[in-house]
Amino acid sequence: MRIHYVLPEPMYKHYTAYPDMIGQYADFPEHQEWRFKGQLQQANLHIVLGGKGYVKANGKEFTLEAGQGFYYGAGLEQEYRTDANDPWQVFWVHLAGEGLDRLLNDQGTSAVWLFTYRDVPKLEQLTGDLLDLASPYDRNEVHLAVKLYELLAELALRAETHGTVTILDKRARMREVAEYIRTHCTKPLTLLQMAEQAGFSTYYFSRMFHEVMGRTPVVWLFESRLVVAKQLLMSTEWTIKQVAEHVGFSQSSYFIARFREHTGMTPQEYRRLYST
Repeated sequence: MRIHYVLPEPMYKHYTAYPDMIGQYADFPEHQEWRFKGQLQQANLHIVLGGKGYVKANGKEFTLEAGQGFYYGAGLEQEYRTDANDPWQVFWVHLAGEGLDRLLNDQGTSAVWLFTYRDVPKLEQLTGDLLDLASPYDRNEVHLAVKLYELLAELALRAETHGTVTILDKRARMREVAEYIRTHCTKPLTLLQMAEQAGFSTYYFSRMFHEVMGRTPVVWLFESRLVVAKQLLMSTEWTIKQVAEHVGFSQSSYFIARFREHTGMTPQEYRRLYST
């Protein structure tokens, strides 16, 4: 099976990412590519949904199976092939866009990015939706751009770098810990506990977290607690003291001062303004 769609130039020129070509191969044991540097001007994403294949990087050949894939930034030399005895079922897309490098945290800009995304059913859903949207019989460029953005964002947030550990793995780890902090922010988390969750020293964790998330872990924790506090103020009749204690403040006066510092109003004023 070989599905191959060529997409027209989008009418809107400022999508973060938009496909130039898109398709899927299965039961195609002859599939292999070698492109010299500069030959392909678009980025190239392949996601394996079944079978297996191989990608060459830094003189070494890596095996990729279901849930794994690779991404080449525009203009990179490329070399990959399917397994002749167990041909991969592979979704692929050539793409470009103004915000592509930033969306993917610059992964694949200087060398191929090999990744693993463990939720294969989710990949099947997203790639299947993209193929449906790319069909000439049901083509809507806005929907196509949105669905491609969703796929790329999932990979940027949740995919793990395949092969050698790089700084990109550490960045992914920081995002995982940031999500952990956000979902556990009402608990008494210390900087040491957050660093241990990441598996790093407190100094390295603080520096790397700030580099990736744009704020320190302590500030991220406070912002996460502030969101919970706002929700409680809008949706419950809890006292300010109860709200403060729930989000980790032993003294309501300190909570009120920090809340006003960041919102420009007291918790009570916020409640009067936004409660339904």
